[in-house]
Amino acid sequence: MAALSIAAPGPDDHHAQLAALGTKLEYLHPALRAGEIARRSATPNHPANTAGTRAYQEHVRIIREMHIQHEGWKRLLHDHLELVCNSDKTVAIGVMVGDAATGERTLHPRNLHRRGAATERAAEANAQLALFPPPTRRDETVLSAEESSQLQIWFLVSYRVEDGDKVRIHSELSLPGEVEGGYVTKWKRRIPLPVLEMDGIEPPYEDGDGEIDIPVPFR
Repeated sequence: MAALSIAAPGPDDHHAQLAALGTKLEYLHPALRAGEIARRSATPNHPANTAGTRAYQEHVRIIREMHIQHEGWKRLLHDHLELVCNSDKTVAIGVMVGDAATGERTLHPRNLHRRGAATERAAEANAQLALFPPPTRRDETVLSAEESSQLQIWFLVSYRVEDGDKVRIHSELSLPGEVEGGYVTKWKRRIPLPVLEMDGIEPPYEDGDGEIDIPVPFR
């Protein structure tokens, strides 16, 4: 009898690629949807960056809740980065705002907003920072120095486009490789995802130039 061979996921098979990481599109798209709904709750009288901050907060919350509820993952605060981590402590997921190339397989996306110097320091010394973990909550996971050095931190990268009375959110789940000058210059792996379309656009409010500087470690 011939041996059974299982083909590796193709570059366009996002379902299989996500499954290999322990996640699903059904966990990621709801986070993007919740972020867009939260963004629309900002009014002209809120601070300039309220919409973007609220979207970020909901992205993190829903990604965590989906993976905790359905996959048994746990919260992880790693070098000030808000993540959710699998039970093996090998894969974690965070969020990042990308540019117009986000989700396009033939292009090279970057993070939309320049990160601070802490990002580059984290890329170089992330394993050392993990030697002194902060106090954790009971529902959070804790990484040893060895586990930290083995952890892959993926990001749900998203970019929203307003088109008439609709919003299209382009996204991908990707693994950064290198960062220079505050921008991702190389990706180890990218998993482009289907575009999420939403109706009912309210008058847009600008996020402004200010953004929370969240250090991003790269593997």
